[in-house]
Order: sequence, then structure tokens, then C-alpha cells
Amino acid sequence: MSKVLIGIIVVMSLATYILWNQNSKLYALNQAFEIRNQEQRLVIESLQNDFTLQTDSLLEIQSRNQEIQQEMSRYLDIFKRHDLTRLAAAKPGLIEPRVNKGTKDVFDSIEEDSRNIDSLDDGLQLQSDTK
Repeated sequence: MSKVLIGIIVVMSLATYILWNQNSKLYALNQAFEIRNQEQRLVIESLQNDFTLQTDSLLEIQSRNQEIQQEMSRYLDIFKRHDLTRLAAAKPGLIEPRVNKGTKDVFDSIEEDSRNIDSLDDGLQLQSDTK
């Protein structure tokens, strides 16, 4: 009877050791997954923030584009209503300063838009591949 009891104790001890060892490995693996999960959440949050920034910038650009389209339509309407060639030939001192000012305003607007577009990615930071 004691040999059977000793056999059961040895088998139970061996089983306990195997389960404890496996539990330790699973605990370490779980910790690694928790760290990876936290890193992925941070990356997802960063991507969502970048996406929000890009969306806001795109909406701002679209709004500005609509304003420019309306301004262009207004200017084209002026050209349709007036024969500027005949008027410029008849009164060059009246038309030339206005055309020059308008041209300067258009070029200044293009330069400002270029500066705005160039500055859109100043706050973004590239994510490195972590494997």
C-alpha cells in the first residue's frame, strides 16, 4: 500500500512540476503579449491622430479651393461682361494698374497657398518599423 501511495505522490509531484513550469512559460508569454498590445494601441492612437490631422487639413484645403473657385468665377464673369481689349486700347492708364495689381494679388495668393501646403506636414513624424 505504501508503494502505491509513494507512486501516487511521485506522479502528482511530477505533474505539479510540469504544470508549474508550463504556467511560468505562459505567464512570461502573456507579459510579452501585454507589452506588444500596449505598443500597438499607442501606434493605433498615433495613426488616428495623424488621420484626424490629415482630414482636417484636407477639409481646410477643400474649403480654400472652393473660395478660389468662386473668386475665379467672379473674375471670369468680369471678363465676359467687358471688352477689356477695346477698353485697354482706349484708356491704357485706367486698365494697366488694375491688371498689374490683380496679377500681383494672384501671384501673392499662389505663394501663400504654397507656403500653407508646405507647412502641412511639419508636425507629422514618421513611424519606424518595429519588428
